[in-house]
Amino acid sequence: MAGKDKESKKATSMFGKDGFSAWLKNLDKAPICHEQEEDKSIYAFPDTITDEELEDYTIRMDKERKYLDLVKKSQDEYRNQPKEHKNTRIVLQAAPEGLCREINLYTYWQGFGYAQNSHEIKIKYLLVAQDWGNPSNMSKEFEERIKAMNRGEQDVNYLDKKSIDFQTDANLIELFNVLGYDSIANRRYADLFFTNFCLGYRAGKESGGMTKTLMMKDSGFFKELCDILEPENILCLGRLTFKCVYETLIGQKVSSLTGFTDGYNTFIEKHEPITAECGRVISNIYPLAHCGSMGTMNRNKNLKDDPRVQKDTLFLQKEDWGRIKAGR
Repeated sequence: MAGKDKESKKATSMFGKDGFSAWLKNLDKAPICHEQEEDKSIYAFPDTITDEELEDYTIRMDKERKYLDLVKKSQDEYRNQPKEHKNTRIVLQAAPEGLCREINLYTYWQGFGYAQNSHEIKIKYLLVAQDWGNPSNMSKEFEERIKAMNRGEQDVNYLDKKSIDFQTDANLIELFNVLGYDSIANRRYADLFFTNFCLGYRAGKESGGMTKTLMMKDSGFFKELCDILEPENILCLGRLTFKCVYETLIGQKVSSLTGFTDGYNTFIEKHEPITAECGRVISNIYPLAHCGSMGTMNRNKNLKDDPRVQKDTLFLQKEDWGRIKAGR
């Protein structure tokens, strides 16, 4: 309500607590108050606003709504259509009820709270892996960290700072350091977002058996996510993940790519620039080796006797990520 004491009203927005107020502050705008009839919540609006600023705010409001809708829609799909998400080796299911409030459990590492902060996030790197695995195998400590984050507790991280059990996680920490992120183990960065292409969770075997056919059932969800996030760069962990990302965003078979049939390691090193339209931006797509034990072994197989690889098993992958940092 215009004219009321601004200090007596706490301005909130659809971006979360004090989100729009922060947006206004960044624009050096003085807010006035307006009471929305539907829920009596108070929204802050600037006394003066340009058409460009209004459009920017509207887009960001739309991002929050679309992201939350996508989270619900993707998990509802697994709950309502279980027969569509399995093959002879894998059964995929929705996340345990109430546990995952993001697009994927992986997002709790980087990207957590995106909807509440989408007004200030510009995603620089979207990391895409294959699938998360089986939630029933998660440690009790990990589950409690996820629940604590859902409760809004501060200084809680996806990883246990004292013990990083998975080689993939340990290697990612080193590889993101190449990109200039020196502490993804214990800090969330506003311009990073992690997800798996497959949004279902295994009910049986922890690894193996995944097929392109099964993963591509989530291709529509992945395209929606990219249109919402509008990432500058998309990092694809592993050959199968890259194939799914490319065919989803480009709409062509990877066999059409120059050099892809020469071998994935060679393609990683020598591929031509690959871009796709994501929302309002053009995103760079990068094929990368999976940085787990097997993926690293495969990446090094042509240089396994090279002293540089013997000294540092991530030598080649650091070279690959360094080219991304350099924009090549």
